Amino acid sequence: MSGVFMEPDDRRWSDFLRMVPHDIYHLPGYVTLASRCEGGKPVAFHARKNGRGVLIPLLLRRLPDAFVERDELWDASSPYGYPSPLFSHPEDKASCRELMEVFFKSCEDFGLITLFVRLHPLLACPLEVLSDMGNLVLHGKTVTIDLQNPLHELIRDTSDNHRRGLKKLNRAGFHAVLDEWHLYRDFIRIYRDTMIRVGADPFYLFEDDYFEDLQSLLEPHLHLCSILSAEGELAAAGLFTVVDDLIEYHLGCTDARYLKQAPSKMMFDFMRRWGHDQGLRIFHLGGGLGGKDDSLFKFKAGFSSHFEMFHTFRLVLNRAVYSSLVASWAKQTGRDPENNDFFPLYRSPLTD
Repeated sequence: MSGVFMEPDDRRWSDFLRMVPHDIYHLPGYVTLASRCEGGKPVAFHARKNGRGVLIPLLLRRLPDAFVERDELWDASSPYGYPSPLFSHPEDKASCRELMEVFFKSCEDFGLITLFVRLHPLLACPLEVLSDMGNLVLHGKTVTIDLQNPLHELIRDTSDNHRRGLKKLNRAGFHAVLDEWHLYRDFIRIYRDTMIRVGADPFYLFEDDYFEDLQSLLEPHLHLCSILSAEGELAAAGLFTVVDDLIEYHLGCTDARYLKQAPSKMMFDFMRRWGHDQGLRIFHLGGGLGGKDDSLFKFKAGFSSHFEMFHTFRLVLNRAVYSSLVASWAKQTGRDPENNDFFPLYRSPLTD
């Protein structure tokens, strides 16, 4: 059995997705979009044997020039989000292990030094197999809403603070609209203002091309939920994706003039009601920044008491080269590798 790194236009990629539960992060269009934003070559690893198969979306990246003199060294990481490995039969631990061994061998043959994979909190994945084969890291909880429950149970699972806020928003004339794409430019402007206001990492200050590509590449799956004031001004908005029966929260923002009213509460409330009406299965709000139990997580948890765990998988494929890269990183940054859990360490920012 051998595996292959497929490019986004390879039909085997989309053919496999039709066979298994998956999310937006597994689509060829999303991985292509991520490559334009994050850098790297968009691929998916694929292998099959005896009716069992695996697909793993990845970005292949050349190693940082600051630490290498050769240009043929690479590493691999998942695109931003939850692009977990997809197994056709995740319950078959023996076949999953065999498929992952083929994956690791293909990575070594390609010349990859490290592997970093983000797992999906809601899609079946053999965690015990991965923990035996590499470093499985638990980052924290993510918030989910089971849309198959009766609507009154979903409302009852909302925090008192959020319920009071929603009543105030309704009384003040705020209201939600879906897929009014003439508001997209205003969303982009307010989104950037929001990221600057909260001191977000520069990664999240996406260029206009990102939003254009997001809409064009994911158009059948992308929804814009906008919260308008009584005067018709855009107060808050968010982008949500729907694949099969799963809703994902992607990006959101609030106009600074409406922070006190917290109109984004209405956005999440509207989308869970809409998803319930559409007969969708689950709404994944995500977690805090980096999986932390922070204010963002607590805000999302105000809509549901149901949580799933977010993990990443990390593997050093070439220990000698990795150690050399880490030594170069430590020399140039003056930092102690023992006090930094970034992975791979040589990609840790050179400055704070």
